[in-house]
Amino acid sequence: MPGYFVLFVDINDHDRYAEYGRAVPPTYARYGGRMAVRGPIVEVIEGALDVRADTRLVVLEFESVERARAWWTSPDYQRVRELRAPPVADARGFLVDGIDLSGDAGRPG
Repeated sequence: MPGYFVLFVDINDHDRYAEYGRAVPPTYARYGGRMAVRGPIVEVIEGALDVRADTRLVVLEFESVERARAWWTSPDYQRVRELRAPPVADARGFLVDGIDLSGDAGRPG
């Protein structure tokens, strides 16, 4: 089952955050990760989510949650992660266990 790393990030210093943006792709690629979603949150249309103009959503897809966790805890990523540490950005990250949609395509849920 796929696993996802999801990050909500408020960017405080765009120039320094760009360094992180250039450095991070090789780290997740080594673990089979790929960028699934990256961009600003345009509008909250349901519920409450504290976002501002510089809030971004990033979703990386891996073959499993275990691979996502292995990437997250890797020394290579931990070094790169420091490039976006406060005060550069404030982030909330979490892992999401994917589901097999092969027989359920189109079902809500």
